[in-house]
Amino acid sequence: MLNSDVRRRGGWAHWLALLSLLLAVGCAPAPKVAQPAPPATAPWLAAWGSAQLEQAAPPAGTPELVNGKPVPAAWRQPLRDVTLRQVVRVSAAGTSLRVRVSNLFGREPLELASASVALVQGEPGTAQPVLQAASQRGLTFNGQRALSLAPGAEAWSDAVDLAVPRGADLAVQWHVQTAPAVATVHPGSRIQSWAVPGARTDAAAWPDAAARDGWWHLAAVDVRGTTAQPVLAAIGDSITDGYGVSPGSYQRWTDALTRRLAATGRDAAVVNTGIGGNRLLRDGLGPKVLSRFDRDALDRSGVTHAVVLIGVNDLGSSHRGKTTTPESRAALLAEMKEGFTALARRARERGVCLLVSTVMPYGGSGYYQPQPENEADRQALNDWIRRAGFDAVLDYDALARDPAKPTHLRATWDNDGLHPSMAGYKAMAEAFPLDFLQRRCNPTPAPAAAAPMPASFDNPVLSGFASDPSVCRSGEDYYLVTSTFEYFPGLPIYHSRDLVHWKLIANALTRESQINFAGRRSSRAIFAPTIRCEAGRFYIVTTDVDGIGNFFITADHPAGPWSDPVRLPEPVFGMDPSFFFDDDGTVYYTRHGGGERGGVYQARIDIKAGKLLEEPRLIWSGMGGIWPEGPHLYKRNGWYYIMIAEGGTSYDHRITMGRSRSPWGPFEAHPDNPILTHRNLPDHPLQALGHADLVMTPKGDWWATLLAIRPQAANGGRHHHIGRETLLAPVRWREDDWPEFGQNKALAQPQPTTGLPTWAPWPQPPVRETFAADKPLSPHWTFLRTLASGRWSLTARPGQLRLIGAQNGLDVVGTPAFVGRRQEKLNQRFAAELDFKPAAEGDAAGLAVRMNESHHLLLRRTGVSAPRMECLQQLGGKPTVQGSAPVPAGPVQLQVLAEPARYTLSWRAVGQQAWQPLCSVPTWQLSTETATGFIGVYLGLYAVSATATRAVGDFAWVDFEALGP
Repeated sequence: MLNSDVRRRGGWAHWLALLSLLLAVGCAPAPKVAQPAPPATAPWLAAWGSAQLEQAAPPAGTPELVNGKPVPAAWRQPLRDVTLRQVVRVSAAGTSLRVRVSNLFGREPLELASASVALVQGEPGTAQPVLQAASQRGLTFNGQRALSLAPGAEAWSDAVDLAVPRGADLAVQWHVQTAPAVATVHPGSRIQSWAVPGARTDAAAWPDAAARDGWWHLAAVDVRGTTAQPVLAAIGDSITDGYGVSPGSYQRWTDALTRRLAATGRDAAVVNTGIGGNRLLRDGLGPKVLSRFDRDALDRSGVTHAVVLIGVNDLGSSHRGKTTTPESRAALLAEMKEGFTALARRARERGVCLLVSTVMPYGGSGYYQPQPENEADRQALNDWIRRAGFDAVLDYDALARDPAKPTHLRATWDNDGLHPSMAGYKAMAEAFPLDFLQRRCNPTPAPAAAAPMPASFDNPVLSGFASDPSVCRSGEDYYLVTSTFEYFPGLPIYHSRDLVHWKLIANALTRESQINFAGRRSSRAIFAPTIRCEAGRFYIVTTDVDGIGNFFITADHPAGPWSDPVRLPEPVFGMDPSFFFDDDGTVYYTRHGGGERGGVYQARIDIKAGKLLEEPRLIWSGMGGIWPEGPHLYKRNGWYYIMIAEGGTSYDHRITMGRSRSPWGPFEAHPDNPILTHRNLPDHPLQALGHADLVMTPKGDWWATLLAIRPQAANGGRHHHIGRETLLAPVRWREDDWPEFGQNKALAQPQPTTGLPTWAPWPQPPVRETFAADKPLSPHWTFLRTLASGRWSLTARPGQLRLIGAQNGLDVVGTPAFVGRRQEKLNQRFAAELDFKPAAEGDAAGLAVRMNESHHLLLRRTGVSAPRMECLQQLGGKPTVQGSAPVPAGPVQLQVLAEPARYTLSWRAVGQQAWQPLCSVPTWQLSTETATGFIGVYLGLYAVSATATRAVGDFAWVDFEALGP
């Protein structure tokens, strides 16, 4: 049917021509495996693999049924004293192989007494496979036939010398002594496995074996080839898993692709990791793609390419049996876009080329029965995928839809309105662009792995406004989050390998469906966050002051996407919450309460349900300083330690600690409190030390992140203007189990590097940033209070960032047409090229140096009858023109030169060499001591319209250059 349909429409040439238009090509935490790959000259290649999910045994006394039929006795869960024979088809040839066993979802150990492998004679089909007797080999694990696999663990077998042809069927046998009640399986194998009672791993014939679909505790087969070749991991839902394929026929679209590759003489392995019913964003039938992408795609041996075909179940289940609203639908689309972007980011970090497919039509699905609004959402998502800037896009939607009824699959593709037919799966394989597998994608530059360790480093390690830092470690990676108050996106996530060099990788608050801060005054909204990693999941708990109060969000990867907030409502105000995960599984929620003369309050929390288990109660009041805040609970050597900041977040700031044998106290005070402070060192360049968090390196060394300021002497006092910054301090544990911070309760500057895990600086980003219609704004750009929808665009003038002037400017509590990034250095250059034609007097666009509504600087182009460049200062809410000059027609370039004591604002016409200074303003006039608040200066772009006719300013590029510390 497919071939006749293709002939009617002009043959395969038509499809190839169409595909050339549809294929858009852009610019070039997993479980621990118990045994590392053995050393060898040739690389291991993933030749077969499957995605896995948990399958629980039925309650005792309940018969186990599959499709209404009793399960054969040998297969009843939990498996006991049975031998399994499982057949897989490898997609790459090799001279040796290894097998990965998995107990990923088990709650008890998996005990294997023995295991073996053998090649299969002929096509397995639905009959019991016949083994090639001469090919049978015993498997060992670290030299032993038996394997005891702990809950959540996986293990590679030792290498087995066995020549495996490409496309061969391999039988894997193992004798299961005892298996956990929750098995780790892939039920949608479309291939039968076999079981017999007793120990039969070395027997070739099993006349009494019973069949069952699925692969059990079998995760991967690798081969060692003679040459490197591409490895493609295909991840997705039931369309990738092969729903509707005849049993034993190997007709999934990835099977057809493997045969096509062989027929065209191309060496490439294909690994299918689809799961029926799978979704991008939510767990369901198997873990969501966002949580399993690393394990099931990026971590496959030798993987070079990945294809993602996901989304139909996210869209379909969003309305099935539910009431939707325009807001809920918009939130789902935003979260899905963020999810796809996160997959692309993670692939690029690993140098894996990612092809993303559009979502195929499902209008004929009797299961989902999509309504017009769901179809509109599918089309909107597909339009975004086509232009999102992925390494490649395969438009299966355009290929699969019926030209006469685009909401449905074309007849030759259709099985049940949702899944392709066998002919449809074959057509998918034929449409896959083989040239994609010849591409090479360079990984995102990583920190130098073996950079020489210097003798010292300078604080701050994260300069500019980066207050209330909290840190956690996952493996050898460190992640840090800071507070952001009224700026949105908020809660920036930084990544480091050495605790000194940090790179911004994402923001945790990115969607207005999560939160928005409309109407919030400056320095309100998001206060101090805490980040924690537990069992491969990441948590941030924080406070939305004047808003929803305390809440937490979660993610499978620090780069996101992060969940919607889970609120933790309380009858009284509390802030600066923290989580502590104890050894026994108890999770403690610890926060400040009681205001200026308050203390530390604590309760247990059911983290899965998102509910406090009791009302928080006072556990420690500190050492008598005002605002005992920023509490964190830790455990070491049987002691529970509570650490807080006291004295207010200014020059009297200090860190104090207590300990107890119980998480509830009573807490004895550290004998040397405060354990770190500079309040008695007024000449030290770092002041206001406080709000610390602890982290331990893999080698057992301890460090603390904390905040401090760098004040400048001015106007008869001390003033800091770029905000509270992030510092790093060494922590040494004494024999009496008390810690010492820094050097004699202070910090040396510079700080010795002794005890750092490594030295791994990130490559320096380019000074000049340009804009593209198919790429999102970098995560360092933020807005005020909302995402400023309708006030900026990357597509209205491709290659430029357009700001669409709002009628409110930076001097009111609102959402102006402003996008900025924090000033990161005391010595900084910030410049941009602007094309702006004001339509009315009062229209303006340019650069902004913002502290808050009442204290900021504007370098702007304005005026219709008398076009001019203008330097406008808001000081205490009073606007003053500090400089003005006539400006010629055409684009101009604007510059802010920041020094510790002053800002110099200049401009020039495009093509001119010399900058023309317009004004100079002392930095103390934008300092916290003058303007008040908790934030630091942001450098940004802005536009304002005097009338309802929107004036637009187009910015071609932005320079952001550090000129010193």
